[in-house]
Amino acid sequence: MLGYWRPHHLFQDWLVQKLLALLPEHEQLIRFYADILEKVYCLNLDKLLPLTSGQYSSTGRPAINQPEIFRALVVMSHCKEGITSFVKKLKAHPVLALICGFEPDSIPGVGTFYDFLNRLWLGDETSKVLREPLKKKSKKPKSGEKLPEEDKDRVAKLVEKVLDGYSFEGPESLLQRILAECAVKPSLELELCGDRQKLGFAGDGAPLETGASHRGKKVCSCREQGIYNCSCPRLYTDPTANWGWDSYHDHWFYGHTLYCINAAGSFNDLPLLIHLTQASPHDSCTFVAAYAQLRQVYPDLAFSSALLDAAHDAYAIYRLLNAHEIEPFIDLNNRRGQKQTLSSFTVNDQGRPICIAGLEMVHNGIDKKRQRIKWRCPLYRDPKQCEYCNECSPSSYGRVIYTKPDDDFRLFTSTPRGSEAWKNAYARRTSVERTLKRTLVDYDIENLRLRAKKRWFWFSSLAAINQHLDAQVKAKGKALFIQLGLAQTAA
Repeated sequence: MLGYWRPHHLFQDWLVQKLLALLPEHEQLIRFYADILEKVYCLNLDKLLPLTSGQYSSTGRPAINQPEIFRALVVMSHCKEGITSFVKKLKAHPVLALICGFEPDSIPGVGTFYDFLNRLWLGDETSKVLREPLKKKSKKPKSGEKLPEEDKDRVAKLVEKVLDGYSFEGPESLLQRILAECAVKPSLELELCGDRQKLGFAGDGAPLETGASHRGKKVCSCREQGIYNCSCPRLYTDPTANWGWDSYHDHWFYGHTLYCINAAGSFNDLPLLIHLTQASPHDSCTFVAAYAQLRQVYPDLAFSSALLDAAHDAYAIYRLLNAHEIEPFIDLNNRRGQKQTLSSFTVNDQGRPICIAGLEMVHNGIDKKRQRIKWRCPLYRDPKQCEYCNECSPSSYGRVIYTKPDDDFRLFTSTPRGSEAWKNAYARRTSVERTLKRTLVDYDIENLRLRAKKRWFWFSSLAAINQHLDAQVKAKGKALFIQLGLAQTAA
């Protein structure tokens, strides 16, 4: 059962009193921890209580220091430490223990931290599995290309599930809600993610190379018989890892894919949801599952636009977004074909009609009443200059045609492809790449040698929470140091 849960305002008062008692003797040490001190002062864990209470029994010995343990994990992520090494630091550095909310003589052991991680993971995950060796595909994709999806209809099948209300909730769903309640929603209240009534989002995936060996451990007796290259089942310590293709570095990797959906409507580049899957699925398939989870975690948010790269250029994804009234801004994949829906005009790869003279027609506004896009003759200033003017249109205004998203919602987007408005909107897609960079590089997730999906998801979630705290502290200012009287000279 859960023991005493110290409210956030009491923790703030306690922390201020403890730090004031250390001044002025330990002022330099307090300044050294300035960034993380402001973070924990800002991190309100009151909403964590109703989310986690169901994971504890109503009887038995009370579990104490639960908010302190979670706060310590956030601090650990900030310090780029592992659990074992961080617990040693807590015991050796009393100020660091105070930051987490512990009294120096009541710091939990390493096992208590791991028990906390396991308790908030809604599923059983075996540490080892016996299976046949997984092989890489013999053919590599071209430089910069994604690994093609084997099942061409898989995206469409997944989209049908989403539209039918299928739930993609997994064992990570509680951690996703914790990220939403303790980090994302406070950022939304501070307007750090953009306009919550018309929120734009971007999505992309990044490789996570596991610390487990892709060869596994042989448990057969083939070696004793002189057979060294057998295909017998082997023991693997990362059960869900498999082979994927890293299109950025152009090499195979063994592990998982971290897919992130972030708020693209602001320059804070803050994550809204993270989704972890195997390395092999295509980004288009991963997006559908991540998007379904996004709508489950944030049912009250109004999403207005989706910014995605060419790996997501699938008709099923356009249909999914249009069904939920979200405007897609998706780069075209040159390998995919295009529908020619205009009888007398062809369409280029940007969705712009080409007139019979071979010229690209000019975008001339949107007819909002009839929900169609107007295109005008490229020589409309003087149509008589064109040798096809009589054949095309005798009007002095020049030829005009209209396209509608219903004709082909991949090519004829509401905001016309190639227009300045479309380019400006799509330029914000790189925000998700910056979010992934902060997660993988700034918080050192890519260098972790973890061996289980549970661990990968936990550490990625903690990095995401830290990103929100960074933005919140910047917006609120150094509230703690003001109370300590150190704000004037704070670094």
